[in-house]
Amino acid sequence: MQYATVRQASDYIKTDRVAPMGLTPVQYELFNCGDDDIFKFGYAKLKGLPDFLSKYFVKRYLKTFRKSGRFTANTWLRTTLDNGVLERVENVLQRHPIIETVKVSESNIQTIDEDGKRINTTKTIALHEFSRHQVVEFAKKIADEMFIIQQDFLDENLHSCKTKEAIDKKVKSLYYKLGRLTELKGITPQFWDKYHKGLITSEQIGISIMKMCDEDWWTRKLWQKRSYLREHLAIAVGQVQAAASPYASREAIAEWRTQKKKNSQFLKTMQLINEEDEEEQLGLDEMFYKTVSNPAIRRCELMNRMRGFEELAKLYGYVGEFYTLTAPSSYHAISSKGGFVKKWNFSNPRDTQDYLCRVFARVRAALKRRNINIFGFRVVEPHHDGTPHWHMLFFMEQKHVETVRAIFAKYALEEDGNEAGANEHRFTAKAIDWEKGSATGYIAKYIAKNIDGYACDDDVDDETGEKLKDGVKNVCAWASKWRIRQFQQIGGAPVTVFRELRRKHGRLVGDQQIDALIQAADDGDWTKYTELQGGAFVSRKDLVARTVYEDRKPNKYGEISKKIIGIFNQLKPIFELIGTRLKKWKLVKKSVLASQQGLVNHSAHSAAWSSVNNCTDQKIDNVGEEINTDEKIDKEQQVQALISRKIDWLLRKKIRLTDEMYNELVRTGSVRVKDGRYLSVDYGELRLSYQRRSEVKLNG
Repeated sequence: MQYATVRQASDYIKTDRVAPMGLTPVQYELFNCGDDDIFKFGYAKLKGLPDFLSKYFVKRYLKTFRKSGRFTANTWLRTTLDNGVLERVENVLQRHPIIETVKVSESNIQTIDEDGKRINTTKTIALHEFSRHQVVEFAKKIADEMFIIQQDFLDENLHSCKTKEAIDKKVKSLYYKLGRLTELKGITPQFWDKYHKGLITSEQIGISIMKMCDEDWWTRKLWQKRSYLREHLAIAVGQVQAAASPYASREAIAEWRTQKKKNSQFLKTMQLINEEDEEEQLGLDEMFYKTVSNPAIRRCELMNRMRGFEELAKLYGYVGEFYTLTAPSSYHAISSKGGFVKKWNFSNPRDTQDYLCRVFARVRAALKRRNINIFGFRVVEPHHDGTPHWHMLFFMEQKHVETVRAIFAKYALEEDGNEAGANEHRFTAKAIDWEKGSATGYIAKYIAKNIDGYACDDDVDDETGEKLKDGVKNVCAWASKWRIRQFQQIGGAPVTVFRELRRKHGRLVGDQQIDALIQAADDGDWTKYTELQGGAFVSRKDLVARTVYEDRKPNKYGEISKKIIGIFNQLKPIFELIGTRLKKWKLVKKSVLASQQGLVNHSAHSAAWSSVNNCTDQKIDNVGEEINTDEKIDKEQQVQALISRKIDWLLRKKIRLTDEMYNELVRTGSVRVKDGRYLSVDYGELRLSYQRRSEVKLNG
């Protein structure tokens, strides 16, 4: 009796046949069905597909074989794959040239030919088949290459530069060199478009160079590309559709669920402490669920704003229009009834969303030329194959209705407008009858089905046949995967100011205009708030209240983001800050807080956060991070400042700090570099020596 190892099992499976070496886990599953003919036929048909794609076909192939026999199973697989699956895969891959530059070869792999004979071969693994480990390793390799190029360039060129202008010119040419290499790897460098327009600054050049030499940046970029590519391929082979998995692939949904679980775990393990009164403490999860990050609160806020716009439209004597905008059939991978669309142009949902944005931009430009104003909301949702389409509820003057409809139809039909069904489906318009129901009711279902499925228990999706509530997770996974903004307000006053005003909880500030806004916001009156801000068509420069920002501390690339600290009345001649975020919070681990209330020697990379929204702004997937303390923040700020000031010196010395080295430098004040010397923070300076400093001496 022989034994064949099955990689996805923890033991051995007895078989009379010896499995060829080098089979993938999915091919092993096919081999272990026990039928040689099924294995050979399935192997031959599926060997051109990546393993993560063939998994779906193998499972269904074997299920059909066990249920209906070999003939039915072979017929299904042949019919499916001969319907152009491999061609669709090849065409999608051609749209992602990164697979030609980001790949590795695995040699000495044994496989089998069509006759079942073993042969030695070399398999090339491209980005879409990379494991997380392979992505990290490849990112590290690229970052190291970029850093060496940077060092060599600076060593060869900087010594001849005598002025700052000369140095800036050389560094700019370095940016272009690294940028071209990054572009050839399939990644667009930051500020690349600004560079070509001649608008890039020296600060932006420095930030981008640091990123192109950083393995973490490359890891994020490559992982995102891999994610897009795998989902695009899943769409190509029909794994995203009503008959398989509507809106998003099973892999995308699983990733979304995993991330949600990680986020939830992080929220539960963290505690917020008021810096000025450490007796005041809140769980991060408690604070999180009080913000618009909570789906229920986000839905309620959207509905309130929509209702406010409707009431405003009635005050203006405007009419309501409900529009639907859909992309040409060539942007759809799967037809509404199932089956491949033969003239699919191999677009992904992000491409289609960009197309719809371009159409809407042309519409708005045309309306502006005619001095026609509209306001309302736009909702984006997916067809069953993941292709986005838009639902819009707009309010306008009655005399402009026909013109607005004509403009929408013109630009919606500009591409492939003569195809069958274009006039009926590409753009549809429906007038709102106030006597039959509210305008908000028209769009309420679309808001709920794309957030939390509230009040959709009995509603069924026309395309998938499933209950709307059951499809919410798929829609959320779809929006997350393709980074699609699902809801957008058109016209009106900014919701950010509205949220800041609500933080005042009705407390007046002695400014008549601001006090009126505070009262309206505290009452949740979106109609009154919009009117007080200047109306549905107010321009930014004419708003009464606007937000005030301050700089956050630079990140490791030198980037400075901003955070809201309050509002101000921009119509007043003298600026006066009205603070809305008066408490500053530190984020700590509950477990550490319980054991060490002093929080000594436990710190994290980021500075203390200053508000609820600031807390939820940070990506909450860094489960393994430690907590913040003021001591760590002070040290890290000063080390960051030193490194920023001495970056040219570090480059000339060919010193590259990894994240681990940087953390050690902050923690101990000294870190060993490649040539055996120690880089130390000594009396406010960075120094190189052969002796390790025992502690940080930042201020002397």
